[in-house]
Amino acid sequence: MIRGTYRPPRPLARSGPEDLTAAMVSGSLSADALLRRYCTLVFASTGSYQETARRLGLDRRTVKDKVDEAWLERLRSDGRHTLARASDGGMNGDGQQ
Repeated sequence: MIRGTYRPPRPLARSGPEDLTAAMVSGSLSADALLRRYCTLVFASTGSYQETARRLGLDRRTVKDKVDEAWLERLRSDGRHTLARASDGGMNGDGQQ
């Protein structure tokens, strides 16, 4: 109380996985939004549409359609989220990332 005011500490920002978990638990995402975020989260980890599709049991084209570029950019800019590239060099099988 040296300055006569109290400022409680701000909560720490959540990482991508924590953000997705909180949204799932609260039921605030539609099924399509949940699939988009989950595909994006796995893609951010693998760097490959093909590997993401294999892990999720989806077609690569579906994964490519569902990856949310805005949320992907947010994940990539989050210092706590590291991107591990797949052994295929991050390529999705058709020469694109």
